[in-house]
Amino acid sequence: MELRFLKEVKKQIKMKKFLPFIVGVVLIVALGVGGYFLFTKVISPAKIDSSKHQAVFLSNGQVYFGKVKNIGKQYAELSNIYYLILKQPLQQQTTTDTTTEKQTPEYTLIKLGQELHGPIDKMIINRDHILFIENLKDDGKVAKAISDYQNTQK
Repeated sequence: MELRFLKEVKKQIKMKKFLPFIVGVVLIVALGVGGYFLFTKVISPAKIDSSKHQAVFLSNGQVYFGKVKNIGKQYAELSNIYYLILKQPLQQQTTTDTTTEKQTPEYTLIKLGQELHGPIDKMIINRDHILFIENLKDDGKVAKAISDYQNTQK
């Protein structure tokens, strides 16, 4: 009888040791799943204004402008795509003056699809490579340039 009682006590002690561990694991998993759901389904897509163009900054340093969809999924979709290139003079002009003026860089907005390999105007981007996304103001230089380009194509 005493032996049976001791076995029961030992069993209860073991269960008390494992209970905090089990509760901790369940809590960590629940927080992880909840955080993932909150980030992918609630927070991220709500910040994208579908009526505006967005700037998409990638981990390789490239920046694309266009309309973003499906940001809550593993692959975001970018359409109506534009990007900037820096215009550089063919030759550096030397000045005889001792003061040299720094020229402000001049950028040109390019519509995707005019390149040699002929891409379509749609890009599927792995979300892991997106650093951040910004909604563009309608009166910003890039948004105005996109609007001007679209008006000339009509």
